[in-house]
Amino acid sequence: MHIRPFEEDDWEAIWRIIEPVFRAGETYAFPTDITEQDAREVCVEIHPATFVAVDDNNNVLGTYYIKPNQPGPGSHVCNCGYIVAEHARGKGIASEMCEHSLSEAVSQGFRAMQYNRAI
Repeated sequence: MHIRPFEEDDWEAIWRIIEPVFRAGETYAFPTDITEQDAREVCVEIHPATFVAVDDNNNVLGTYYIKPNQPGPGSHVCNCGYIVAEHARGKGIASEMCEHSLSEAVSQGFRAMQYNRAI
């Protein structure tokens, strides 16, 4: 498995991964009836960077975005949203994406990262 920047051809696989998570309404504060276009906007288009975890055959196993947590004075703190495909969970992919995001945050000039946890 490796992690690379999002490419246009990744969207269909990402949508298959994130749609059931958003529809469940348990971990992300998006409407459970979010459209595919709105999901693309919030996961890819409005963020400075989106990444995918892929296997050796370039199959998308998970995705995350990185963004400033707040505008203006809070923009030195980043926030990420991670989702792993259901079939790939429990294999350390989220941990790898988290490690990757820490390095990516530093390279993008963020000085801190805030985590939000669903309970």
